[in-house]
Amino acid sequence: MTKLLLRLSGLLLALTFMISTGCETEDETPILLGPDIFFVADPGFLSADAELALGETFKVKVRADRGDSDLKTLTFTFDGVDPKGAELDNYIKAISSGGASITANNPLLILGTATAGATWEIEIVPFGQLLNEKVSYTFVVEDQAGKKASATLDITITGTPLQKSISGVLFNQAGPAGTGGLDLDDGVGTGSADPSAEIRDLGIDCTINPMQAENWRRQVGSVNGTNMVKVVPSAQAEGFTFDKVETREVILAAYETGTTLADGVSTSPTCAETPVTDVSDPVAVGDLFAIKYDPTTGDELAR
Repeated sequence: MTKLLLRLSGLLLALTFMISTGCETEDETPILLGPDIFFVADPGFLSADAELALGETFKVKVRADRGDSDLKTLTFTFDGVDPKGAELDNYIKAISSGGASITANNPLLILGTATAGATWEIEIVPFGQLLNEKVSYTFVVEDQAGKKASATLDITITGTPLQKSISGVLFNQAGPAGTGGLDLDDGVGTGSADPSAEIRDLGIDCTINPMQAENWRRQVGSVNGTNMVKVVPSAQAEGFTFDKVETREVILAAYETGTTLADGVSTSPTCAETPVTDVSDPVAVGDLFAIKYDPTTGDELAR
């Protein structure tokens, strides 16, 4: 009996030794710490969801730090789409890091000391984003080990809807009677001398014989206390067109960035002159004008 117990004890000791040895030699895969990315809350930079006026750009300050591996790329996505090449230029107006401008690429390669961590200042155009539309703008950082982290904010476009949309035709002063003016309150043509008109045709060049050459000046001006500027489309938001104007803020921006026009005169066939403000050059197809006038409050805008 004593020998049997000794044998069992020896067997248990051998089994324990084998189990202990097995635990000590088992491989453990280390868990790698991935990168971190977030928006820096500084004045002039968005760090959370926001509402913007139609045509307004915004800036973000994006900070990324490495984990156990160096940073490799930074990718921009807009509602899940990562634009590239010329399309990317529609969204990224400017990007810099450490005060130095960077050419936008998607993904953006992270090089040099930035692989340990960097901050990018990015100005973004909500290209093609419509009134009341919400779009998610996401920044994804990836490290050399393939670990990723992302930061997202939502932008919603808001504005004051236009209260009324009108249409009208401005005829020249050649006749019949009651033409040459445009009433923007109702969008109807009226006489050039009508006090309800905000725009007036400048008539003809009375020094030109109409039988020999075209003498219509093809110019317009503002009257009755209104102010008119020529719209500069390149100064407006990307994709700006007359048909896409849906808010008061867009018209205001077009007016405030418009080209100031000099005053002049309207001439009749007898060369009688009538003072006219804000005279345009000869109007061509595609020209746009914004008019500020005062039917009641002095703060109305028309396009």
